[in-house]
Amino acid sequence: MKENIAVKSIENIWQDPQCFCISEFIRDEFFYYFKCLDIVSMKKGSIVDAEYLGCFNIENMLAVKHTRFTKTEIYPVDIDHDYKCYYYEVNDSNWLNNILNERTKNDSDWNKYDTNTYKHFILENKEYWVEVIGSNLIFSKKEKDEAKLVLWDTI
Repeated sequence: MKENIAVKSIENIWQDPQCFCISEFIRDEFFYYFKCLDIVSMKKGSIVDAEYLGCFNIENMLAVKHTRFTKTEIYPVDIDHDYKCYYYEVNDSNWLNNILNERTKNDSDWNKYDTNTYKHFILENKEYWVEVIGSNLIFSKKEKDEAKLVLWDTI
């Protein structure tokens, strides 16, 4: 399975590896927020929160899975890389193929009105995999939101 997984890095961003993430769904959009560390301070050996949150936005979401890490997981906990913020993209994904086959079974003409090319993305945080089938992944910095910060402080 490892050879079918590509690691996609986000340059100059340091995702807090001890942070659980906050997921939001709006229609067919998936938003995945996480705390970031100040990259300049981290390179100097100091742990300082960044002035922003990181956000992966996956467009045209068809399906999502949320799984706790287990010893039987087939995903890449052992892929060697030094990226500080990244996601995975699974090529030749059985799950993606099953989703698209099911969609075709229920509506054989769906690809006449939906011309998106779908991909299987894997996002990782402290103890969980979040897998999403969608058409595109966009990273952006977001202003810190008090409501989200409260969730991290109270849960």
